[in-house]
Amino acid sequence: MKKQFRLLALLVSIALLPFSAFGAIAEEPVTLTIWASDRENMPMRNGLQILNILEERLGIKFDVISAPTESLAEKYGLLMASGNIPDIVQYKAKDLLLYKDAWQPLNDLITEADTPNLYKVYSQPDIKRVVSDSDGNIRFIGQRTAITAGKGYFYRQDWLDKLGLSTPKTVDDLYDVFLAIKNGDPNGNGLADEIPFSVRKNGANNRANLIAFVYNWGIAETFFEEDGQVKFGATDPRMKEALTWLNRCYSNGLIDPEYLTLDKTAWYSEWSNQQVFMSYDWCAYIDNISNLFKDTDSNISIVGAVPPEGPTGIAETRDQLEPITVAEDWNTGIYIGASDEKKAAAMKLLDYLYSEEGMLLLNFGVEGQHYSIIDGNYVYTDLIMNNPDGLSPQDALRSFGIQSQLTLLQDARYERAFVSDEVNRIRDIYEKENHIGKKFPTLAFTSDEQSIINEKYTEIETYINEMIDKFIMGVEPLDEFDTYVECVVNMGLNEVLTVQQAAYDRYMRN
Repeated sequence: MKKQFRLLALLVSIALLPFSAFGAIAEEPVTLTIWASDRENMPMRNGLQILNILEERLGIKFDVISAPTESLAEKYGLLMASGNIPDIVQYKAKDLLLYKDAWQPLNDLITEADTPNLYKVYSQPDIKRVVSDSDGNIRFIGQRTAITAGKGYFYRQDWLDKLGLSTPKTVDDLYDVFLAIKNGDPNGNGLADEIPFSVRKNGANNRANLIAFVYNWGIAETFFEEDGQVKFGATDPRMKEALTWLNRCYSNGLIDPEYLTLDKTAWYSEWSNQQVFMSYDWCAYIDNISNLFKDTDSNISIVGAVPPEGPTGIAETRDQLEPITVAEDWNTGIYIGASDEKKAAAMKLLDYLYSEEGMLLLNFGVEGQHYSIIDGNYVYTDLIMNNPDGLSPQDALRSFGIQSQLTLLQDARYERAFVSDEVNRIRDIYEKENHIGKKFPTLAFTSDEQSIINEKYTEIETYINEMIDKFIMGVEPLDEFDTYVECVVNMGLNEVLTVQQAAYDRYMRN
């Protein structure tokens, strides 16, 4: 009886011991809240397959606060004003840094011992210079790009052949080709419904895919550098020449009058209706447009084209990818007010995304489901290349969270694996034949400099955005260009250029 009592007492005492004494209960995983832009063709939301896989591999939970891209800048401003800031915010670096004191300086957290994958990239001087703020601090992790030639021109080669036209070399040649397309009825329907040049709305002012033509005059739309001096393209005399050419095209019906409002769906419809001759967009859209005709019996041929030479022989585009994507929505900052535990988890996540294993997951997905390795090459499966929902390869990848904007270490094999030989051909030509001009860096400003930018440039930017389109459309005659320039100068352009020059010089010294 005594033995039974002692055994019962032992069992009771064991039952009263905390579970941790046995190591039976693991700690709850850290949950990171993430605010992120959520696009139709680039979702970032709870339940994405890649996020689920990352949770399993890293032992971290994610709670994504999805922000639809409509009025995204306004949503970001409201988020920051609320004071209820998530652990991680994914957004444009330049806009993240408008509130730079909210973001954890990462210099001491990016170390060879603790975050070797991030350190390998961010310790490189050319990379560190791009991501460092005016005070020398790194406050965001961005996408490390692997290709340079992102955007390019493309057109209907079969229309050139049908009308017996030669490949245009200069902007004057291109104007003549546009005119021939407009009047030559290459789609054969007996109507003058051809649109020689059409683009979808893109960029902060919607005209990014049209204004790219000005690069061939040796300028950019806004800030650019020439012989070490920061200049402003919107008031440069060469801008008047470029706008004169664009206005001539627009006035003669050679540019889509809806270029400011045409979304991707409507733009695709114009191509499907066999109205469009030429466009400018991401090179991968050569395949997207070609795929619109894949089920038709036709000889439609969409090919890449080099930029047309401007008056001084310049044939380039500066609208290309940076080593670290700063101006696009591929950047992630860690909130300085997050707990140490959450900061450590965030760095663990970002370092993993820059690892070989993380790179493969974010670029290619899951082997056997999204891709296979054949003869050493990464080949996407039919789920991606012939998506059952009719998605393009790129959109199919992104529907699973692959190529997430959370950030990633991009692998060049990712795009080369799903694009056609034509896309790879034109990209190679852009890079090898020097059609990629010098992109102006995204600069970091001191508080005083930022105040001048906010005070002066905001008004200037609003004004030039309005006037550039008026000049293109002929609403404002180009005879008024000098008056427009004078107005911009009176708004404080010289003070803004002084700030830009100081920031640029500092950038070059880093």
